[in-house]
Amino acid sequence: MCTSSTLTVPTPDLLAGKRTLTVEDEGITQMQLSKILSLAGMAHVGLAMNGPQGVALALELKPELILLDINMPGDYNGLEAARRILREIRTCIVILSAYADCQEEAAAIGVHGYVVKPLDRAMLLIKIREALVRFEGS
Repeated sequence: MCTSSTLTVPTPDLLAGKRTLTVEDEGITQMQLSKILSLAGMAHVGLAMNGPQGVALALELKPELILLDINMPGDYNGLEAARRILREIRTCIVILSAYADCQEEAAAIGVHGYVVKPLDRAMLLIKIREALVRFEGS
């Protein structure tokens, strides 16, 4: 009797090798994000502490993914930083916020994902994957 076997080709993880920038002013959250991104196989290429620094690094490094907090010190917040970045480069931005009330404004700006803190590793990675799929389909 002959049995057929199907060859399964592993699907590469959408996150593997993606270059990421984090714009976050809280040290503990920075460390948490760095660890999560690294364990997911992503290259964490930069870290900024406020909107203006985030815009400057985004334009210099041109990462494939930016994780961006809303409320930070500096001349402008994360939503304004997202506006400025997206005017200049095409990249996937995921907003990180302790507040759920800015989701509509973030979507109107053109961000691809929104995650409400506190961060949960599994949920964050799901939201990042969803955002990257939306970004690649746009």
